[in-house]
Amino acid sequence: MDFFLIFTIFVFAGGLVFAGLSFYAEYAKLEALESYFSENKVVCDNKRFWGRNTHIDRFHRMSLINQLLAMPKTHIKRGEVTEAELAAIPLSLRRWALWPTNFGIIWLVGLMIWSIWYHW
Repeated sequence: MDFFLIFTIFVFAGGLVFAGLSFYAEYAKLEALESYFSENKVVCDNKRFWGRNTHIDRFHRMSLINQLLAMPKTHIKRGEVTEAELAAIPLSLRRWALWPTNFGIIWLVGLMIWSIWYHW
């Protein structure tokens, strides 16, 4: 079997895994994450703007929380979030927020390698 075919199978299976992780995090963990930021002005304004429960709205609400958790020092300096709000989030819930994005970045790099390899 050709190595490119095996790599292709892994890349496209990784896309399905990424989609599944993202959907699970958005539909099962988003409300729990937002409950820890119930007094935060930035998160409340974002939730008010993206208030419907469509996929794009949940994606944007999850993206904001993911940014707050991925680079906490930057957002603390800007005054968008406090250390107490970030410290209150359990580690397992924080992982559910960050892992789909980290896996998506790895998958995107694999997709770029696949694309370059395909056109080679």
